[in-house]
Amino acid sequence: MRNVLIFMLALLLLGGCEIFGLRDADLPSAPAPWNDFTSTWEQCVQNLGYCYTDERNLVKYTGLFRTDYRFTFSPQDIQEHNITQVWDRAVEQDMLINLHNQSQKITLELAVMPDNPDDISASEAKIYRSYTISVKTSEGLENFSGNMELQLRKDYGYWYIYRWYDYRSGNLPGWGRLKYDYWQ
Repeated sequence: MRNVLIFMLALLLLGGCEIFGLRDADLPSAPAPWNDFTSTWEQCVQNLGYCYTDERNLVKYTGLFRTDYRFTFSPQDIQEHNITQVWDRAVEQDMLINLHNQSQKITLELAVMPDNPDDISASEAKIYRSYTISVKTSEGLENFSGNMELQLRKDYGYWYIYRWYDYRSGNLPGWGRLKYDYWQ
């Protein structure tokens, strides 16, 4: 009798807290911004930004680059850090993984450089942009800025980056320094 009473009391308590009741499902989060088909060079460059600013695009990063891709550091970074490594798309992927693992938020702004007009043809493009990058970590905020030249090629209807040149401007470290710092 005592066991039945304890069971009935437990059933009443559990029934009163609606543990067995239906609840509304959580709304799904918005998908990561991404251009699935980079049929324009602008979409490819936009996806580059999406990889930096949204960690969910991390796995898509190497897909932005041709297999013969190379990154060239600014002459100052080469001299100051004695960088002799060939920087290919596999190293790019490792660097971006490390960057996202060590940061809380990354913002990126690219701006057209009026003094350096883009050179665009049907299957190749050289674009010139100034950039600012802010990386928030547990230790604080790091800022990077400079200028870049991206060379893109169109293969089988889609655009890919095959050369990336970094140039310092001003007192802040550039994109090359960011990459070098988060590479290992």
